Amino acid sequence: MFDLDSYLQRVLPAPGDWPPTDLRRAAVLCPIVVHEGCDHVLFVMRPNGSHQHAGQIGFPGGMHEADESPLQTASRECFEEVGTPPEAIQPLGELPPRESTSMIHVHCVVARVATFDLSLDSREVERVIRMPLVDLQRDDRWQQKPPPVPTPGQQPRTGPHFKFGDDLLWGLTARFLRDLVEQISGGAE
Repeated sequence: MFDLDSYLQRVLPAPGDWPPTDLRRAAVLCPIVVHEGCDHVLFVMRPNGSHQHAGQIGFPGGMHEADESPLQTASRECFEEVGTPPEAIQPLGELPPRESTSMIHVHCVVARVATFDLSLDSREVERVIRMPLVDLQRDDRWQQKPPPVPTPGQQPRTGPHFKFGDDLLWGLTARFLRDLVEQISGGAE
C-alpha cells in the first residue's frame, strides 16, 4: 500500500527559510485532509469583493510577518483563515517556491492536517472546498487554458485549470497543485 505521507517526506525538501529576494514574501499551506475516508486537499474560496483574489480558490496563506519562517507563516494564516490549530499540522515538505503575477515570492508548505473544527474568517474565506486527491491526480481532468479573468501583473498565457463541480481551480494555486501531483505520480506508480 502506498504511504503518501512517508513518500512526500522523502521526496520533498523539508520546509526551509526564505531565500534572499527583493520581492515581498508569502507562504501558503497545502492541507491534505481525510474527508469521507479518502485524502482530499482543502482549499478556501475567497469572498467576492474588491480584494485581489476575490471569488478565487486558493490555499490558506498570506504575507509573512516579522521573523516567521515559511512554515510559521503558512500555519498562522491557516489558523486565522479556517481555525486550524498548529498542533493539527504535520509538515510533509515544501514545493519549489514560485513568483506570483503580483511579484510576491510564495512558498507552498504541504502538510497532513488532522481533523479539526472549522472556524472561517468571513473577511478572508467564503467557504472551504475539499477536492479528492485521486481526482486531482487525473491528467484528463486538467486543461491548459488562458486565465478566466483579467489579473494584474505579468500573467502566463495559459495555465492549468481544474473544474470541480461549479468551482474552477486555476492560477498559482493550480500550478502548485500540479507540482504536487507530479511528485505523487512519480512515486505511486
